[in-house]
Order: sequence, then C-alpha cells, then structure tokens
Amino acid sequence: MHAKHLFRTLSFRLINWISRRFFASRLSFAHIEAFLFNNSFKKFFNFLKVHYEKARGHQRVTSFPYLFVFEVTNVCNLKCPFCLTGKGISGGRSVRHMGFEEAKSIIDQVGDYIYLMQLYTWGEPLLNKDIYDIIQYAKDKNIYVMVSTNATMLNEANCERLVDSGIDYVMTAVDGLSSETYKKYRVGGDYQKVINNVQNLLMVKKRKHSSAPFVEWQFIVFKHNEHEVKDAERFAYEIGINKFTPLPAYVEDKDWLPVGEEYKVELFNPERLKNCDRPWSHLNVRADGGVASCCYEFEKKDDFGNFSQHPFDKIWNNDKFLLSRKLIYQKRKGLEMDKTDLICYDCLNSGIRPSYIESPTDSQAKNALIEVKNI
Repeated sequence: MHAKHLFRTLSFRLINWISRRFFASRLSFAHIEAFLFNNSFKKFFNFLKVHYEKARGHQRVTSFPYLFVFEVTNVCNLKCPFCLTGKGISGGRSVRHMGFEEAKSIIDQVGDYIYLMQLYTWGEPLLNKDIYDIIQYAKDKNIYVMVSTNATMLNEANCERLVDSGIDYVMTAVDGLSSETYKKYRVGGDYQKVINNVQNLLMVKKRKHSSAPFVEWQFIVFKHNEHEVKDAERFAYEIGINKFTPLPAYVEDKDWLPVGEEYKVELFNPERLKNCDRPWSHLNVRADGGVASCCYEFEKKDDFGNFSQHPFDKIWNNDKFLLSRKLIYQKRKGLEMDKTDLICYDCLNSGIRPSYIESPTDSQAKNALIEVKNI
C-alpha cells in the first residue's frame, strides 16, 4: 500500500477507535468536515448550548438539534436479509418518497442550526427523484450533506446530477469483491453493475475537476466475505475511493458473524448507551414525516411526533422528548429509571438497539438475538 494510503487508513481507523471508545455514536470524517467547514457563530453557540443542557440533564431545552437524519424515502430495490425494509416490513408506515416541498418545509424549521444532514435511513435515497433538489436546497443553507446508497442507481446521468447538486459525501455500500460474496447479502443487486456505477461517480467527479463528493466504500463484514476485506481495500484505493470502511455486521444470526476478532462488534452494551445524546443533538425524520427517537427506531408506533401534525417547536419539547431525556440522565447518574413503555427505556435497560429486534413477524430472529447475547 502506498504511504499516503497507509496514512489515510490509519487516520480513519484512529478516528473510528476514538469515537467508539469515548462517544455514544460513531464519529465520522463527515462529522469533522461539517464542523470545520459548515459552521457559523449561530451554529457553534447552539452546539455549546446542546452539550451544556445535556450535561445538566435538562429535559426541556432551548437548544436545537445540530445533526439531522432525514429519510427522504423508505423504498428500496434490494432485499437484504437483515434489513427490515429488505424483509418487506413497513413498521406501520406508508411506503413513500418525500416530495421536495415537504422536505423544504422541514429543513426551513431547523436548517439554521444543522451542521450535517444524512439523507438516508431505511430506504435507497436515489430512488427519490427529488433528492437532487433537496440536496441543493440544503447546500444553499450551508449544511453539509451526505448520502448512503447501494449504488444501483449511479448511472452516468445520475452521477452528473449528484455532483452538480453540491453533495459533500457519498457512501457506497458494496459488501464483497466478487459476485458470489456480494449477492449473498445484497439480494437483487448486480456486483459488476454496482462496481461500474461507483467508477461512474469517480469518473464524473474527475471530469468536472471537483473535489466533492468525498466517496466512501462501506463494506459490511460477514463470515462469507471477510477473506476479501484486505483485497477490497487495496482495489478501492486503486480506483480512487477516498475512504474504505470495513463495517462490523449488526445481525441477529450468529452464523453470519465474521470469525476474526477485528470485525466483531458488541451488540449489547447498555453502559455505552447511557451516554446517548440523541434527544438533545439529533433530529430523526422518517419518509412519512414521523419524528423518530433515533436512527435505530423503526416502528411508527414508537414515533415522538409527526411534522404533518405539528411544527418542530411543538415536537421538540413534547412529553416523549422530555421523558426520553429524563431516562438517559437517570441512567447516566446510576438512578433507577422511570418504568415506561417509551422505546428508550428498553434500549437503555437492555442495550439492544430496537431495530435489531423490532420484527413482530419474525420470532426466530428474536430467539437468535438471545443466542448471540449468550455467546
């Protein structure tokens, strides 16, 4: 590996290690870039206020979220076996794309305080034809924008639109270095087409002499593909990828888990969750306008509100957000948490992120989770 690639790889791994060791959520290169280059006095003052209010355990807050997880569609064209959308589960939500005017209305309510907007959660964002206008609108508000895509839609025309939109960061999800390993998880995808599409994006970016978007190759590591990780990393940097990330698999079937310790992950960690800051720092909006507690929440019944019914200022300090902040503060201080059916209670109490068990039609998956916990 060339020296610059080695330095880059070690730097990214250091960032990942620090974030997993000291923070409740993954600190990415995108977070750092957004903080450095999409800042303002108003945003920075709000950032300080968020963390002051979190440290003091304030339930009712005057600060705004500075990270925005925005699901512009919950539609996907693949059938990944451990994704709830891939399993055909809707969680009680309408399966839809969010239109530009609806997205614009939500962005207008919080955009002045947002550093970074992630335009994805439980669907393939590039299936939404309005996404390019949504990106451009957010960029006009000095928001760092990132998207995660399965790369099936990255034909040359869409790559042109994506680069022209001004997007900052694109994560491409390719979990294999051969058709055999790739299609085992990305069911319905075509490995060679996806690789060609990723190269389309890199080609368009180069032709336009654009430094953006920063392109990451995200590789979920399973037992069946872990032998390809090192070769995939070398190939990624050879074709011009900016960052290669082998991502531990959060799955409920132990037979899929990698053998090597390097790529294993601790699924059950309530001690880490007690430092959760999401009800203070994150706004999570689903494609149906629902406001989720965090990116792990899937079921509509667990939402904290909906933008189709109330504006942001009526949602952010409603009873559910107040109780969520109270529970996290109680957990952090070692106090007994108020018993409640709010989704945050079980998450904090068990350490099990809700999206890994929230599949009411799949009892086998729940039993598998229990087995994994006992390994």
